[in-house]
Amino acid sequence: MKTKTTYLIFGGTIALLLAYTTARACLLSMTHDESSTYLNYLNMNIWQCFHSPKCWGTANLHWLNTLMMKGTVKLFGVSEFSVRLPNLLTHLVYLVFSYLLVREMRRPFLVTFAAFLMLNLSPYLLEFFALARGYGMICGWIMMSLYFLWKYIDTRKNKFAIGSFSGAFLAVMSNFVALNYLMALTGVFYLWLIYLLFFEKTNTRKIFAHTLTPLPFLITLAALLYRPIQFLSTGGEFKYGSSSLYQSLETMVRDYLQTKADAYFGKNTIIIFACLAIGFIIMATVRATRQFVRKPQDTRTTFLLATVLIILSVILIQKVQFHVMGTNYLILRTALMLVPLGLLPVALCLLLWENKWANRLLITIGIFSVIHLIPHINFNQCREWWYDKHTKEMALYVENLKVEKPVKLGVHWTFQPATMYYWKTGQLNAIDELLYNKDIRTDDYFDYYYVPLGDTSKLHPAYVVEKQFGYDWWLFRKE
Repeated sequence: MKTKTTYLIFGGTIALLLAYTTARACLLSMTHDESSTYLNYLNMNIWQCFHSPKCWGTANLHWLNTLMMKGTVKLFGVSEFSVRLPNLLTHLVYLVFSYLLVREMRRPFLVTFAAFLMLNLSPYLLEFFALARGYGMICGWIMMSLYFLWKYIDTRKNKFAIGSFSGAFLAVMSNFVALNYLMALTGVFYLWLIYLLFFEKTNTRKIFAHTLTPLPFLITLAALLYRPIQFLSTGGEFKYGSSSLYQSLETMVRDYLQTKADAYFGKNTIIIFACLAIGFIIMATVRATRQFVRKPQDTRTTFLLATVLIILSVILIQKVQFHVMGTNYLILRTALMLVPLGLLPVALCLLLWENKWANRLLITIGIFSVIHLIPHINFNQCREWWYDKHTKEMALYVENLKVEKPVKLGVHWTFQPATMYYWKTGQLNAIDELLYNKDIRTDDYFDYYYVPLGDTSKLHPAYVVEKQFGYDWWLFRKE
């Protein structure tokens, strides 16, 4: 295929995916955790958070996301778009570097494009590029880091090693869960240097110079994050997760399948996809090891082996943390970085495998990725904070009611941060200041009360239904 046509197809796909996440960023109601970050940290000097415990009552502060959010809000004013813009920028980073990575494997267009689709069309991954959290940002910086790792292995120029560790540094500053990736990257980096020293007889002075590359990043992070990690550990914030490694995988599969969790193979869909995930990783591990032994001079094969070692190292690091430190395995949003880390070695394995069946399998996965994404395209909800789907709609509905103002609005505690965001940003002038109540109030203090279906029976008898939002959310008014 002609180069110009190739660029148009890849460029068009990148533009389409970025347009999708941008539209979601503009249209989705603010969610619980996003709003909490805005309300708690927008006017705080977050540089003090490297030594102050008041920033770390919860793990809600994703430091780089918050820093960039403060900047974009200052530049463009307050809106869902400006609050979420940092994640849209890192989506562009992810798209560009995933494209550069598969392109540089120097394979035919069709399988290269299929590998790109495989890396970019996870519905769950796309959701986080349109939310003001650090999880999507991690994935963007990790993809950048892996691209520069490839360039380092291919050229052995230290500037690319610096680029790789810069990406890992930014990932950690986006969310501390990326420390798992940084440790794995560091281990693989030093293994590569040992190989160069003993098997390729690379100049000792050059190897020594390269061994120093990770140290400034590691020392800086140790100095910056020692106290924050101590504060979070004391507060038990690292207990979030699962006590089962398989359950960690199961949640990842469920989050990928979403509404199709029972669709493809009935009740066995999740377990079959989990087995496929394990099988693909084993396949990539065996293939990478075998090809590296046969053709150690092929830098593409070496990079494939590096990506396999990284995902396996991340899994091993989690097991060590679980047994030694009592930290649970990553699940749900905290496991998001495992999506690109798991997909990349499989995509590279099939992409570099010059075999018609491997090519057909990769193309089939690319087509399936498109088919699977289509029914999950939406502009009104996200999986992780599904309950905030109608929060903005409800708040604006109450704001525009033709009743005596100000209105006293009560909301279930899960809706409180998002509703407070719209109140704080001046979009709810007709509503009195919101009160936080962990439990449903049983008196008739509020003029209107927004609660989920399961709590409607707890309300005072004076309340009657005003409006239903979706299936699970109800707005009541006091008669």
